[in-house]
Amino acid sequence: MKVHKSRSFPLVLGMMTAALFTVNSALSDEVTIPTNSDVWDLELGAVGGFSPDYEGSDDYELMGLPYVHAAWKDTIVLTTRDGGPGLYLQHEIWDDFSVRGGVRYEFGRDENDNDNDALEGLGDLDVGAVAVGALAYEYGPVEFSAELASDLTGDREGTRATLAADYRMMVLENKGRFSFGPSITWADDNYMENTFGISGAQAAASRNNYAVYNAESGIKDVGLNASFSYALTENVSVLATGGYSRLLGDAADSPIVDDEGSANQFSSMLGLVYRW
Repeated sequence: MKVHKSRSFPLVLGMMTAALFTVNSALSDEVTIPTNSDVWDLELGAVGGFSPDYEGSDDYELMGLPYVHAAWKDTIVLTTRDGGPGLYLQHEIWDDFSVRGGVRYEFGRDENDNDNDALEGLGDLDVGAVAVGALAYEYGPVEFSAELASDLTGDREGTRATLAADYRMMVLENKGRFSFGPSITWADDNYMENTFGISGAQAAASRNNYAVYNAESGIKDVGLNASFSYALTENVSVLATGGYSRLLGDAADSPIVDDEGSANQFSSMLGLVYRW
């Protein structure tokens, strides 16, 4: 596994903002860092970490990112936590069951904008706005969630669905919050083909002389994520996340994964957050 500084901002930003999803479990409902307003909840900070330089890569890049989470009456939410910068409406239908819908921005990949030649000749993959709908149910210390995400703009034109569970616990005299849990993601034909497939034109132009490859819908990956936050003061928390996912099926068999990358995907981040 090679790790180097990021020179491919969109690629790595996309992977790292996806990894930020685990931060939500570590900081949400944090009892040791109370907000100073019943109307607004505002968190600002910075995180740094590493992630693959494209989905399926075995090269890793380092990057620092801003962290923003602003919520009005826990209903209108602007956040970088959940897979990318996004704006959402959310509502608790009844105790322990909530729904969320909105739009987030996801970053694609640039065939030339990194030190990895695996993508050369495949062309850029632009993404952009993604429509998101999600459900969450809390049962004791466990939260079960389901998310459906569908591309609104860009080249990918795909849809994917993710099921996840998180077990949460307070530790270190209730100053720390730890969560961990599994996830599984299904993706449709468009997502799989445009992310992992190789067309005839791409095969002819590829630096690595890829064969034509068709990727069809199916289970894209399974994963395990963990997150931890610790209250340094009444308003300041340090947070850390770690994640592992395993690409499966047509995603794992793609030439950009099986030949030039890896089905094993890792990510990790460390950050500092101030909450008003």
